[in-house]
Amino acid sequence: MFVSNRNNTLLANAIMRVAIGRRKLGKMLFVSRDISGIPLNISKSSVYMQRWFTDIAEQNDDTRKIVVTEDGKVTGSLIIVLGRNSLGMKQAYNLPWARVCGPNIPEDICKTKKTEITRQLIRQLPTDVSYFLTLSNEFDYRLFLSEGFQPALEENYTVAPDRSPLLHTSFSKMTRRHIRQAQEHLIVSTTTPQAFIQTYAADLFRRRRKSYAPLTIAHDILKEGVRRGQARIFTANRRDTGEIDAAVACLWDDTNYYYWMTTRRVPADGQTRPHQGAVKLLLWSAIQDAAARGLTFDFDGIPSEFSSKENGVTRLYAGMGGQRSIRYRVKRETRLEQLLGRLRTPAKLLITKTVGTFMTLKMNY
Repeated sequence: MFVSNRNNTLLANAIMRVAIGRRKLGKMLFVSRDISGIPLNISKSSVYMQRWFTDIAEQNDDTRKIVVTEDGKVTGSLIIVLGRNSLGMKQAYNLPWARVCGPNIPEDICKTKKTEITRQLIRQLPTDVSYFLTLSNEFDYRLFLSEGFQPALEENYTVAPDRSPLLHTSFSKMTRRHIRQAQEHLIVSTTTPQAFIQTYAADLFRRRRKSYAPLTIAHDILKEGVRRGQARIFTANRRDTGEIDAAVACLWDDTNYYYWMTTRRVPADGQTRPHQGAVKLLLWSAIQDAAARGLTFDFDGIPSEFSSKENGVTRLYAGMGGQRSIRYRVKRETRLEQLLGRLRTPAKLLITKTVGTFMTLKMNY
């Protein structure tokens, strides 16, 4: 599911411990498998790096493309988005609405040449910027680490297509109950990309939140994805009123089927609350659709601002039968960002302790 990326050292360390146990990091780098031991297929380009997707996503004004040329021809490129945090420090992330990124190099180029081009791209990245990137495969991940980037692995969950027929039996009791009740009150349907984005924007507005990236780009990606047969929208409509309680948009490529965007209705005055099983019902429908296409359902990462402890998102994904996997996230911070990062944690702990003490005194007064 798409949520804006932010650095979280605690989560990265927790994932690292789950992924490699007590082994050293250097040994983990040679393992092209997810946490459950399933080999990762990295031979084909992720939907987030396909030309049609990047052509739309790079319409963002802050997009920067790094290129390597040979004999006047572009042999490789890397697209990132530059921005500034609240303190004005420069930072770089994946393209908007893209969960992974990496060097775009023709497939017919040999591995040795691809390594050389990737290193050239990395060395062209400005040094006065902090980078927080999620790479598409281990090959790029290892090269970025060798060029000075630090590991910041991100947790993820997937469902292999061959597990789908028996998956329902592995659901948690709560998940099975919620889906069964949702099926009694909701109908799974679909809608247009325009209607989905309008619903998504309205729900954000009611929550008093703003989209981290232009919704016009998300709309264009979804519209083109549907046209190309690489996207599908699921809606959970109430049987009595027809209202949409929740909606999910998914994208896919040749191997994976991604849980890309989701929204849940925010009730206005006098309206009933959305069904608690609406999103789970849609996820179950999407997982079945992915299996029918022979694709691995990908929950598309755990937002890195969440605590390393089990939270609602991880419980949801695990409860839906998801198997733990990892995303190849890397970072390279400027010295100023590193310094502020070291100061930020003690300051946050001090504030938390002070507020906690104040609340305790107030409650006992």
